[in-house]
Amino acid sequence: MTKSGPPVVTPPLSTLKEKKRKVFYEHGKDSLDLAVSIGNSQEDKALLKAGRHHQPQAGQPRSGRIHQKSRTKKKLEEVKATIAIQRARLKREKVKMRKERPGPADHQKSSPAQDRAPRKRVSFA
Repeated sequence: MTKSGPPVVTPPLSTLKEKKRKVFYEHGKDSLDLAVSIGNSQEDKALLKAGRHHQPQAGQPRSGRIHQKSRTKKKLEEVKATIAIQRARLKREKVKMRKERPGPADHQKSSPAQDRAPRKRVSFA
């Protein structure tokens, strides 16, 4: 059989926490002072947080940096240039082919309107 020690006594939860005494302010100057102090503390917190996030990074200033295009943009411009060159070449070839084609033969036939019989017109009166 095991021996058990004396029973452990735990204090109630309400005594574990330190009790803070509530302070009640009267309307008027006290409440205004309280609002000003709360506002100042919140503003200080906000400025501190903003200062952490907006620190300038060490390195070259933005104006001195050389603007370099990304590799994909360079490749895209090269592809566009080759397409433009191909279009110009095809256009020149098309013009050349049109010039080499024999010209239209003299019209030996009369115009198609003269080949047909004249239309009969009907009038309703």
